[in-house]
Amino acid sequence: MTSLNIESANQINSNVNSNWVPLEANSDVFNDWSHKLGLAECEQFVDVFGLDDELLQMVPQPVKAVLLLFPLSKQYEQHREAESQRIAQHGQSQLDDTLVFFPQKVGNACGTMALLHAMANSPVTVTPFSDLAKFFDKAAGQNNDQRAQSVVDASFLRSAHASSASTGQSSVPDANDDVDLHFVAFVHAPAQLTDGTRLVELDGRKIAPVDHGSSSDLLKDSANVVKNQFMKLNPDSINFALIALTTQEEY
Repeated sequence: MTSLNIESANQINSNVNSNWVPLEANSDVFNDWSHKLGLAECEQFVDVFGLDDELLQMVPQPVKAVLLLFPLSKQYEQHREAESQRIAQHGQSQLDDTLVFFPQKVGNACGTMALLHAMANSPVTVTPFSDLAKFFDKAAGQNNDQRAQSVVDASFLRSAHASSASTGQSSVPDANDDVDLHFVAFVHAPAQLTDGTRLVELDGRKIAPVDHGSSSDLLKDSANVVKNQFMKLNPDSINFALIALTTQEEY
């Protein structure tokens, strides 16, 4: 795994509304983006340096969300299409219907989309009456199409994304670059039909949130999905990065 990769969302839904400059998969970049918009300083994004248990144990707890950068490929796109057909046919009865899902309409914005999905669906503290808090409050009452358009229309998100895109360690790509990497978020959500929680993947390129089953440990269960699904689709690639959203009381 590596933490010096760039996102992609050029290959997204056909109704793309312009492109943004891609964000770097770097916890410092994500902290810069989120804290200047009002996420509490005690809520910190941290890099995850590997999927082995001893490396996962180094990540501060509690983990509120997990963000994954991974390579897009023909095999992945085939998997995504089959998954979409399954969801359309059979639904996902265990999914919490209060999950906030943002379909992606802006090219190269998947870093911001993953950040929004992580924070909107996690028990994090956001400054009251900030632009971000008001955005999330409004999104809770919107349908998915309205949420997608709200991202397009939110100038404060566009400005924060542009500012943070220039703070990474790697060279800043062009907004129109066709980069074959993409971000998604994993969160916990209450099960609808049984006790416990579900592991949910949130990806604006997909037709809906994806239920990955019962989960008791967000970080470990996300790591297992990464290993057993995402990495198996791209076994020769090293372009994976994992970032966790945690709460650290010393801040």
